[in-house]
Amino acid sequence: MRLHRLPLLSACLSSLLLAALASGPAHAEEVAVPADPAAELARAEKLKSEAATLRRAAEVRFKAEEIACYERFLVNRCIDESRARRVADVRKAREMDNEAGRIELAEKNRRYNERQADEARDAPAKAVERAEQEARNRADSESRLRQFSEKDAARVKREQDGKSQAMQAAADRNRKDTADARRRAAEAQAAAARAEQASSDKAYYNERAVKAAEKKAEKAKKAESGKPSGDAAAPLLGK
Repeated sequence: MRLHRLPLLSACLSSLLLAALASGPAHAEEVAVPADPAAELARAEKLKSEAATLRRAAEVRFKAEEIACYERFLVNRCIDESRARRVADVRKAREMDNEAGRIELAEKNRRYNERQADEARDAPAKAVERAEQEARNRADSESRLRQFSEKDAARVKREQDGKSQAMQAAADRNRKDTADARRRAAEAQAAAARAEQASSDKAYYNERAVKAAEKKAEKAKKAESGKPSGDAAAPLLGK
C-alpha cells in the first residue's frame, strides 16, 4: 500500500515543483524589463515565497523518495537521483532568491539615485534658502546687537545724565550756599556797621548832651556870678 501512495505523492510534488519552476523563467525574463517599483517589489516578494515553497517541497519529496528507494533494488542510485533532484530544486530556489535580491537591490539603488537626483535638483534652491536663512540669522544677530548697544548706550547716557544732573545740582547748591553765605556776611557786616554807627551816634549825642549840659551849667554859673550884690539886701530895704 505504501508503494502505491508514494507515486501519487511524488506526482503531486512533481506538479508543485513544475509549477514553481515554470514561474521561475518568466520572472527571470522580467528582471531586465523596466517596471513599476511597487510591482517589482511585489514580484520579489513572490519570488522569495515561491523559493521557500520550492525548498519545502524539495525536502518533502526527497524524504518521500528516500523512503521509497529503500524498497527498490538499486537503493543508493535511487537516493542519489532523488538527492540530485533536491539539489537542483534548492539551486533553483537559490536563483529565485538571488533574483529577488537583485530586484530589491535595484529598487534600493533606484530610490538612492532618485534621492541623489532630487538633492541635486533641489541643491540650488536649498543653497539659496540656506543663504537667505543665514542672512536672516545675521540680520537678527545684528539687530539684537544693535538693540543691546542702543540699550547700553541709553543706559550709559542715563547714568551720565544722572551724574551731570547730580553735579549740576551740587554746583547749584554750592552757588546758593555761597550766595547765602555772602548775603549773611553782608547782612552781618551791615548790622555791625549799623551797630557801630548807632554806637557812634549815641556817643556823639551823649557828647553833645554833655557839652550842652556843660554849656548850660556854664551859662548858669555865669548868670549867677553876674548878679549885683545888693540883691541879697533888697528885701531888707523894703521893710
